[in-house]
Amino acid sequence: MARPGDAGTERMARTQGERKAETRARLLAAAAELFADHGVDAVSVDAVAEAAGRTSGAVYAHFGSKQGLLLALLDSWKDSVLTVLLAEVAVTDSPTGQLGAVWANVSDDSGRDSSPWPLLEHELWLRAARDPEVADVVRVRNAEALRYSARRLDGWTAAVGATPDSDPEELAVLVKALLTGLAMQKRLDPDAVSDDLALRGLSALVGLPTTASATAPARPPGPARRSTRPDQPSSTEETTHAH
Repeated sequence: MARPGDAGTERMARTQGERKAETRARLLAAAAELFADHGVDAVSVDAVAEAAGRTSGAVYAHFGSKQGLLLALLDSWKDSVLTVLLAEVAVTDSPTGQLGAVWANVSDDSGRDSSPWPLLEHELWLRAARDPEVADVVRVRNAEALRYSARRLDGWTAAVGATPDSDPEELAVLVKALLTGLAMQKRLDPDAVSDDLALRGLSALVGLPTTASATAPARPPGPARRSTRPDQPSSTEETTHAH
């Protein structure tokens, strides 16, 4: 039997939880913009807190440190990207179209909310190269992502009849390297990396025939969308996790 005051206590607890969730979201959004614009090392905890309209104590309470904030930021991106990725690949049954959806989102530099994330990924790698403690965390996270990607790639290539030369574990490494490398080259010199070139490279790597025109789908008007049916392996899902 509920006691008098229980409902009020539950509402208070829910309100506190909502406030904490809002503060966390605001800090993550502020950090994403600042880290992408200025680099991790150039941004202080105070700057993130100020941009979010919070105190620096809130950053430490939620994330422990600036490094903790960066890792939480990348984890939140991984989850959100995966959700969107699963939706976009579902709109086409064409394997090349699915690869096109992956590339369109990974290479997106249109200024929408998705575009800071590749830069943040590189910022994390740079930090890891200089800091053994961060390197340990990144190494574990990267290994988990590659294992996941390998499973998804194995299922997807079998489903679409692709015949890669590499085993799934090696293919996951190669796909991640090709996507991230091409995306960075395109960001620096857009004319050097056409969508057609990127798709031909991806198709060759995963063992898809390249005779058909590999034209990337039009970029969606909203935030980067990526997706596959939950019951159907998809090239997009693995790519996102690889990031």
